Parts: sequence; C-alpha cells; structure tokens
Amino acid sequence: MPGTVSHPLTQPSPSPPPAPPVAETPGPRASKLQTLFSNALTHTLKTCSYANFSACFPTPAKHVPESLQALWKQMNARIEELARGEFDDILRERDVVRNLNELDRLVGEARKRKERGEMGLGDEPPHTLPPQALYLAHLAPYLAQAQSTLNAKLQTTQSQNAQLVEKIGQQREEIERLVGGLEAVVKDLEDAKEAVSGVFGDGELVKEVLDIDRELGTVQ
Repeated sequence: MPGTVSHPLTQPSPSPPPAPPVAETPGPRASKLQTLFSNALTHTLKTCSYANFSACFPTPAKHVPESLQALWKQMNARIEELARGEFDDILRERDVVRNLNELDRLVGEARKRKERGEMGLGDEPPHTLPPQALYLAHLAPYLAQAQSTLNAKLQTTQSQNAQLVEKIGQQREEIERLVGGLEAVVKDLEDAKEAVSGVFGDGELVKEVLDIDRELGTVQ
C-alpha cells in the first residue's frame, strides 16, 4: 500500500538548543571565585613570614633557628592544606560551581534577550524571523540616529524661521513709518504749492519781481 512519504527537506529544522555548561568545569564566576580565594590565602601566608614568626619565639630563633624555620614551613604548609581542603568541601557541599555556572547561563541569556529587545527582535530566535524584520532590526539604530539628527535640524530651522519672520515684521513696520513720513512731506509740499499759487497767481507777479531785480542789477 502506498504510504505518505514525509520530506524532511520541506520542514524547517529548528536549531539545536545550546548545551548547558558542565557542572564540574568552573565557569567565569566560579573561576573568579577560586582565583580570589587563592590570592587571599597567598596574601595571608605571606603576612606570616619567618621574621614575624621567629619574633614570637626569640629563644628558639637564637639557639635552634634551623628547627624553628622547619617548624614554620610545616605550619604554613599545614595551614594552606587545611584552608584549601575546607574551601573545596564548601564548594562541593553547596554545589557552588554548578550554581555559579547556572548564574552565568542566566546572565548570558538575559544579555542576549536585552540585545534582541533593543534591536526589536523580541524573544524570537533571529533565524525564525522574515528577512524584512531582520533588515529593519539592523537598520533601526541608524534610522533612530538619523531621525534624531533630522529633528534637531528641523528645530534649528524652525527657530531661524521664527527669527526671520520677526525681523521681516520689524522691517515692514519701519517701511510703513518711512512711507507715512514721505506721504506727509508730499502733502506739505502740495499744500505749500497751492499756497504759493494763491499768493502769486499765474506767475505775473513773480515775473515783475524778476524784471525789477534785473533792472536794478543793470543800473548798478
């Protein structure tokens, strides 16, 4: 009987989930904790130098210095051995390495989600998004910066336009004042012309005055 044949190539295969960190392998935080403990223990042992130790036992230091120094070395070695043993027991009993590795994983996932959220991808894996969404997500920071720049330029232009409109208004008012002054001068001239015309008539009196002035000049 013919059966239905599934074609795996037609179905999208999901990406495999990331492997969890190995509990026995210290991650970044567990390694940092172990390094911090080693540095602190080394510093503590250095403070207990032979000079400080022998100062507490002046008589043996004077008569049997070799024995006292051997005792000091054995004591330091024993202190270091006990401290490291207790530290390892605490790590094992509290399952510190696994818990710190889990914390590293959670922080890493939170950082990735935050980055995807800033890019506008949400919680969906990038490989499941359409090309347009990925394209816009990558362009989003540049578009936001361009929009901010354009908004700043627009505000500057609007401010300059407002200043220009105010300046044009002031110039228009000044022009209107000058035109008003010129109209008043023209009216005064026209009034003066009419007054002169009324006094001297059609100009005969002016002609007679000029003739008399010429005659007087001739006589002189």
